[in-house]
Amino acid sequence: MKKIIIGGILCLLTLAGCDNEKVVKPDTASNASHLMKLQIDNQNYSAFQSLFYEGTETAVSIDTFQEFEEISTAGADFKNFELVTFTNGEMLLVEFKPKADDEDEYKIVNVKRVPDDMKALFK
Repeated sequence: MKKIIIGGILCLLTLAGCDNEKVVKPDTASNASHLMKLQIDNQNYSAFQSLFYEGTETAVSIDTFQEFEEISTAGADFKNFELVTFTNGEMLLVEFKPKADDEDEYKIVNVKRVPDDMKALFK
């Protein structure tokens, strides 16, 4: 009987210990992008909107959201970019290697000058 009780307790402790799931939070640009894709794939417009900055929740209409559903695939490539805008109006788009947990620094992968006809996308 003691063996059964001890076995049951060990089983419960093992199950409780396994409940250590990491929940992804939008605490980095990369995580927010992953969560955005998840909400598109789940067709959850309200959860999608919850990822937006306060006051910009309607920046993407439900119709546009549904268009995103149509183009989304199981696989996706996420990249990290930073836009540098100079006072003269020129822009550089800097691509970074995603930072791994064991890395201390971000490293640049590529830098492109933004053509004049594309600058309106970033304003």
